[in-house]
Amino acid sequence: MELDFRSFDKNSGLDKQRTLFKECFPETIDTTSSSQEHYHWKFHSKLGEMESAEYCAKEGEDIIGYYAAIPYYYTFQGKTLRTGMVCDVMTGVKARGKGVFTKLGLYSTNEMKNRGFDLTTGYPIRPEVIPGHLKVGWKKTIELPLFGRFIRFDSFLKNKKLGILAPFINLVYSSLIYIYGAVTLPKKGKFATTIYTSEEIDKIGGLFAFYEKWQSEIPIALSKDNFFIKWRLGAPGQKYYLLVLRENSNIIGVLVAREVTKENVPCMGILDIAFLNGYHHKANILLHELIRLSTSKKRELVLVMISNFWAGVYGLKKSLFLKTPFKFFLITKNLSGAITENEIMKESNWHVMWIDSDDL
Repeated sequence: MELDFRSFDKNSGLDKQRTLFKECFPETIDTTSSSQEHYHWKFHSKLGEMESAEYCAKEGEDIIGYYAAIPYYYTFQGKTLRTGMVCDVMTGVKARGKGVFTKLGLYSTNEMKNRGFDLTTGYPIRPEVIPGHLKVGWKKTIELPLFGRFIRFDSFLKNKKLGILAPFINLVYSSLIYIYGAVTLPKKGKFATTIYTSEEIDKIGGLFAFYEKWQSEIPIALSKDNFFIKWRLGAPGQKYYLLVLRENSNIIGVLVAREVTKENVPCMGILDIAFLNGYHHKANILLHELIRLSTSKKRELVLVMISNFWAGVYGLKKSLFLKTPFKFFLITKNLSGAITENEIMKESNWHVMWIDSDDL
């Protein structure tokens, strides 16, 4: 097999890239994620200093591998880390097991280093892809378990061929939740919650001042400025909810979520939870409001990808979120040395959730 590694040219290769995408991610067929519109939004509509990095492996005229990264910006000790968030990495079915993934990964990350990226990040959940990353210098940095909070069990039990039990289990579960809630229901007091959609971002006074202050309090923090948030919550065909908690008129916490279906279960996925120092214990107020919103939208399960450290800080267990058997990993490759490996590997330095990836 004679391989040609090169930068990806969307003008001549996009049709083949989309065909490869559907082959590698068949679950996206007939969804917006597989459309050319979604591709252009993801890789070519984000404003910033750097353009997305896209590379491919070709055999003759066929694209058999693709490797891409979107530029995300993190701050660390007053410095900006130019980070390539790697996503849509794929190798065609016929090319697997022949070293294409590893060779393309080495070529692509070297090219990104030459372009001035300081770091790469990724969020794989499929265990089989991780060894290929490790071979070219990536490191497992943080375990990111998937936590879930059930509202109803109809679809979940139907998937298990146990749908007949759903009415009884729902009744028992809702009764226990009612009793538990009577004791633990968060008291708002001087705090007020407002729910916005992603079309109403400009109406959220103080949102970006809040994110700027939040960013200053997190050691390695994603820059959630005006351009990033509007781009990130602007995926074609999707609507996001922003739950905002204020003390008097000041924003002290924001939760971002979206309706999604996982394994035929209607879910609400939490992209991000962010609170200022001294207010993390108030996360239960927004989580409670999210459960109410999810119930009204006929969602049956709320999901969040989050590190064990931040799950503890936000008190997810007290809000009845349980750790599922599924887990993602934050993996990183240090390209420039602008940050030390010890700082990268320290779990409490990072505050990463789905918003830091391209998922949801």
